[in-house]
Amino acid sequence: MSEKNIFTNNNFLKFFPLIIFMFSPKIDIIAIPGFWQGVRLDDLVIFFYLTYFIFLNKFKIYPNLINKKTIGLNWILFFPYVILSIFIGKIYLLNPQLVIAIRYLEYVALIIILNEINPNKEKILLLFKIYIVLNFIVIILQYFEFIGGFTSRGNCMAHIGDMESYCFDKEDIVNICFFSCDLGFNKNYVLPGNFYWDRVPGITGGVWELSFNLAICVYALVIFEKKLSKILPYILLTLIMLLQAQSRGIIFGFIAGSIFLIEDYKKVFKIIVLSSILLILIYIFDFFNFRETVHNRFLIDYIKLIQIIFGAFTDSLPPRSDVAGTGLESMWIRAFHWQRSISDLTQSYILTIFGSGGSLIYTESFMIRILSSFGVLGSLLVIYLSRNLPIFFIIFLLVTGLTIDMFVSFKIFVFSFLFIMLLKKANKMRV
Repeated sequence: MSEKNIFTNNNFLKFFPLIIFMFSPKIDIIAIPGFWQGVRLDDLVIFFYLTYFIFLNKFKIYPNLINKKTIGLNWILFFPYVILSIFIGKIYLLNPQLVIAIRYLEYVALIIILNEINPNKEKILLLFKIYIVLNFIVIILQYFEFIGGFTSRGNCMAHIGDMESYCFDKEDIVNICFFSCDLGFNKNYVLPGNFYWDRVPGITGGVWELSFNLAICVYALVIFEKKLSKILPYILLTLIMLLQAQSRGIIFGFIAGSIFLIEDYKKVFKIIVLSSILLILIYIFDFFNFRETVHNRFLIDYIKLIQIIFGAFTDSLPPRSDVAGTGLESMWIRAFHWQRSISDLTQSYILTIFGSGGSLIYTESFMIRILSSFGVLGSLLVIYLSRNLPIFFIIFLLVTGLTIDMFVSFKIFVFSFLFIMLLKKANKMRV
């Protein structure tokens, strides 16, 4: 039996990387000096599987591993432009982050691996269902402080004054080291009750990663599961988790995308009615401290929110003291970082056209990431390469991407790409 047939007929070899990519926690196996994030199990699996496929195909990356039929080909074709923007940023001494190019290459490798594994619809949907249920169980345990979780910064994300013995700065990692790096504790572990703003992330590295992936899971189930009775429990569990996560931008994006998702209006009406009943009950009985969440996170001054957004682009951001206690503090911080990214483009017409390559690892906005890193020309190219995505998914990405730089997250890219594979296999899009 050939090596190709061994892999094709071995369900474990095909299923194992999906389990790792979707469910493995954020635990750094190898820490990298100067970075919060290190090398994790996902990275090692990608390295070994890519190496295996390259050897299996006798180093013929094109056309064996990458060709016109490759799902995600447009993402691969954009990579040379990424390198061009970084090169231009270097010329103008803007210190573009090379780690972004490395992460982009890792995504290219991930695309190759997932195309070779070629999981079927049933497996992907099953994993999405497991993901929803597993996260709900973990979130309940985290909410009542039975267990902690794993994030890039561990306890350093918590607003707690006595965490010095359980906190580290990225500058503390001065050499390549393994796991705890002799800090005396697991640097990725968050103790029970110490999550940032008491928003528990489940098995993910943060509430925005959790919320985005849950939205993708629900979209997939609504599209590909015909019976409402089969998907309703997962929708209700997801709604509870989204409310607990309090990630406003993703919730608004999820709602906006959902409006354009389903053509079966009876199905839409039933989902809206049942979801509304659930939300009303949660509010009345104040489950998960929902009333305070609604008042502090959603009943905000939206006029001031618009002023903050426009202030980032017009260099007229209001003083931070003006938003203290309004629930808009996180939005002000985002807008403050936007100003820095946008200011890079104003130094030269060349930068405005081609971008600066990205001087920040995380820009607090996917839209700002595209504009500042790749310029006007790159933004137009992204729009062209994305033209075949479904309208509901484009709207979801646009609204969510205003306040979240989502694709710096490996897990978010995995879920998004698996969702695109589902759409492609069902002939619901051309990629």
